[in-house]
Formats: sequence, C-alpha cells, structure tokens
Amino acid sequence: MTRDQKIQALRHLMKQSNIAAIIVSGQDPHGSEYVAEHWQTRKWLTGFSGSAGTAVVTLNQAVLWTDSRYYIQAQEQILESGFVLFKTGQPDVPDVQNWLEDNLMQNDIVGLDGSVFSLAGIKKLESGLNARGIVLNTDIDFICQLWMDRPQIPASKAFLFSDRYAGQSRKNKLAHIRKQMAKLNASHHLMATLDDIAWTLNLRGSDVHTNPVNICFLLIGTRKAVLFMDDRKLDDAIRTALVQDHIEIHDYGQIFSALSLLSDKDGILIDPENINYRLYQAICHKDKIIEKPNPAIALKAVKNDVQIAHLKDTAVKDGIAVVNFLFWLEQQKDTDKICEQSAADVLYALRKEQDLFMGNSFDPIMAWREHSAIVHYTATDRTNADIGSDGMFLTDTGGNYLSGTTDITRTVYRGAAPDQVIRDYTRVLKGHIALATAVFPKGTKGYQIDTLARQFLWHQGLDYGHGTGHGVGFFLCVHEGPARISSYPTDVKLEKGMLLTNEPGLYRDGEYGIRLENMILVCLACEKEFGEFLKFETMTWCHFERHLMDKTMLSTGEINYINTYHSRVYEALSAHLKPDVAAWLKEKTRPL
Repeated sequence: MTRDQKIQALRHLMKQSNIAAIIVSGQDPHGSEYVAEHWQTRKWLTGFSGSAGTAVVTLNQAVLWTDSRYYIQAQEQILESGFVLFKTGQPDVPDVQNWLEDNLMQNDIVGLDGSVFSLAGIKKLESGLNARGIVLNTDIDFICQLWMDRPQIPASKAFLFSDRYAGQSRKNKLAHIRKQMAKLNASHHLMATLDDIAWTLNLRGSDVHTNPVNICFLLIGTRKAVLFMDDRKLDDAIRTALVQDHIEIHDYGQIFSALSLLSDKDGILIDPENINYRLYQAICHKDKIIEKPNPAIALKAVKNDVQIAHLKDTAVKDGIAVVNFLFWLEQQKDTDKICEQSAADVLYALRKEQDLFMGNSFDPIMAWREHSAIVHYTATDRTNADIGSDGMFLTDTGGNYLSGTTDITRTVYRGAAPDQVIRDYTRVLKGHIALATAVFPKGTKGYQIDTLARQFLWHQGLDYGHGTGHGVGFFLCVHEGPARISSYPTDVKLEKGMLLTNEPGLYRDGEYGIRLENMILVCLACEKEFGEFLKFETMTWCHFERHLMDKTMLSTGEINYINTYHSRVYEALSAHLKPDVAAWLKEKTRPL
C-alpha cells in the first residue's frame, strides 16, 4: 500500500469503530529508543524513521510531531505522505494532547495500543482528555490489521556477558535491586526496559539493531526471579547459569498471566515511566502497586572500577580505528570514488580489526556538506552522496565492544575552509573545552552546566537544538539514562563513575553542520572545606582539526588544553599506528 492508501484504510477502520483519532507512537512494549522492525508502526504509516516522534490521524487530518533533531529528516521523509509536520518545541506548536483537545469534540473517542505507551504517558493523556469530555480507548491496534507483511518479533540467540567485563555478577546485582525493593516494602519488581534487564542478568543479544539486548520481561521476587523470554533464544549454558542464580524461564507472553496471579499480599514495584499500560492493567491488585523509578537505571549508570579500566583500553582501540579512518579520508584524491556509505564501510572495517569489537553502537552518521546539518542523518540508497574535495564532512559513529561502548564525532573540511566555517568550528570547540574542563560541586545536575558549552554560540546569537551530552551504556545502548547534560531540567545528580558525552554543535540548514564529541567520565576533582567537587576525565582519543581553529579566538587556557589533549592523543595512539599514519598524526597534534 502507498502511504495515502494506508491512511485511507486506517480511516475506514476508524469509522467502523467510531474512533475519532488514532495515536501511533512507533514504540515497543519496552519503552526502547531504538525499536525492532516489528514495532516500527509510525515508520510504516508515515515513512519517518527517526527514533522520536508521534503520529495522529483523524478522519480529516494527519499530523506528525518530532523534535529539533529530526526537523529536516522528517520533512523530507513525509513528503507527499499526507502528513503535516509539527515541530515540537517551536513557538505556537501544540503538543499532541493539546492538539487533540482543540480538534476533537466532547464524547469523541481517541484510540491507541496501550502495550506501547507508558503508564505515566497514558495517565497524563487520559487526565487531559477526560477533562474535555474526550474518551481514551487503549485497546485499539488497527495497524496490526493493516500491516500484512509485518516482520516477526526478533528471536536472536542470547549470550552470557562475562563478569570479567561486567565487573559484577548477576547475583550481586539482584541483591542490590532487592535491597532497594525492601526499602519500599515491595515483594516483586517488574522490569520491562531491555537494557536494564540485560545489565541485571549479564545477558546480551541482538534483537534490536545496534543494541545488544533481548526482547524479554523480568519479574524479580525476594528469593527468585522469572525471565519471560522466547525459550529458543537460550542455550543450555545460559539455562544452567540462570537456574543457579534462582532465575526461572517462562515464555515471553506469559508475563500477563503471571502478573494477574500476584496475591493481594504482594507489593509490586513498577516504574510508571518505563512500564507499558497493558502490563499495569494485568495487575489485579492495584492498591499494592508501588510507583517508583526502576532501581537498575541508577545502578547501571555508575560504572564500576572494572568497567572503567576496560573503557580506558577501549578508548585507545576506538581511537586507533577513527584516526586511521581520518587518515584514509584525507588521502583520497579527486579521482577516487567515495561516498557516505562507502566511508561508513571503511570505518566499520577498521573497528572490526580491533580486539573485542562486536558491532556499531548506532547507525553511522557520515554526512557530506548540507547533510551534516541534519543532526541524526543516516545515508540511504536514495540520499547517499559522493564525498568531494571541497566541503564539510561530519562523522558521528560508535562501536560496541565487549569492553565498552563508544561514541565520537569529528568534523573536517575538505579543501580550503571559508572564514565563517573556521569561526563556527572554533566556537563549538570552545564550548567543548569549557565543559571538558568544568569543576562543579557534588550534587550538580546536568542542566546546571549545559550553559558552559553554549555560551560562545549564544554570544553570537547562535545555538543548537539538541542536548550537550547523554549517558552511555557499557556494551549496551549508546543512549543511556538517567543523567544527561541538556537545557532540559532533568532532576538527576551527576555522580562519580557516570559516563556521558560532550557534544556541542552548530548547524546551518542547507549548508553544513559541526559537532565535536568526546566521551567523559565523572570523577573526583577535590575535597575541601566546601565539600566534594567533581570534574570530567576525557575517555576519547582523537585529534581536532588545527586548520579549522582561529587561534586569535582562543584563550591561553584553551590553547593549553588543546596542546595537552593532542599530546595525550599522540602518546596513546602513535605506537599502535603504521609509521605514515603516526607521522601524519604527529603533524595533526603539533602544538598551536
């Protein structure tokens, strides 16, 4: 079916069931950022493939909401689809709930599939709609009836993740979670988020593209736990290991009956932000529900000493691959035929040479010229551009290693860079340095230091529309909560051992984009009469572009930082590079 035919077929089912509006999120039952194809309903309906967005279809309108990371991508992908783009965060753009309230009548029914919406999201939406006399039906899944060639739920083989890399056994992790449960008088804890289950059980898989997780649920009791997973995914070694730690294995779909059988004496801990509404409905004794954050989220965010040691080794391996790639890129002549997709293949091959590499941590962003202004651009067969000898090139990539996950962005200019490009690059670099060198009191939250990275852009009336930093998993999801560095006021303190990114940017639509990203580890700076102070340790080794820096715009402190960082890059990597690459890197890291 064409997209127009899909909308018409959807509206036909809506009329039959007296539904005034349908909400399609494209999420899965686990609240994942990256979703297996089986649940890519929004993409199937609209054509928009970004990781964030919501579609609404009424009998006479079709609207797609997404945030600033995807404005350009969404506008291109929904072209001639029948959908209108609403840019979340822009002035006078209503959110989904307000738009529905303004465009529907009293007693109208809004339908959605409650298995892919969070409990917190449903409660908020229902409260607002009910106040206007609008009814919410959470048992509507018309996409399931229309999507005839829908992919199956993934069933990749799971595998054990060694304590050698995790630094902590599943038995120990379960004990920490049960300790938090006991404080809340919870006899059970329901976990649905795939990365939290993977972390807790030291299990990995490949059910979600570039995310080493398994489709499953976990119900933790005081003495035993039950893993709800397709049994075909497990081998005898996994079964034995889980049974030894008092973990039973039930079929994925049995989670609902298991929840319905919990007694009225059982207190059950659920995270309303990370449990879907249908799971909540399956719990019979609602008065026994304890709504608090999933303990694994905070525990997982703080990396232990074993993980940190592995991350430092991984930073060297990944730096070798990226520096070799940038060397290769610079050697390409005008007559060489390279494109965004072939460049991604080259970097993948270079990472694959590194010990313990398992795969990309996200789809690589290889963006030439105007594509570099699209924050989350990914080259497709239709958009794949040839890389020429004069223009901006942005490469944002990462690797998943058994020894950790990486995320790095570098921006280069092939040819003679215009003055505006040099000024823009320097301002972004200044912001990057300001955050990298920050010292802040214990208890500081990410939004309180986000301004440091933006200040030099703000002075010129410039800004960027994404967060400055996100948490990073350990051989897990490249985007990990709960901490982040962003203008959004997330109420999470930065703690020693948290791994985040430092990635300010600047994007000129239709021209070019600049982003400079390293990973940073929160660590102790000092402890004085005013208390503990924290700082960041850089966990990425790769040079910045000297020829894109305007030295007159840099302070003495910033120049010293660049020179020191470049010296450490060369020291960490040069012995692992071929002589010609090492000589090239020495020139790249020459003092300013």
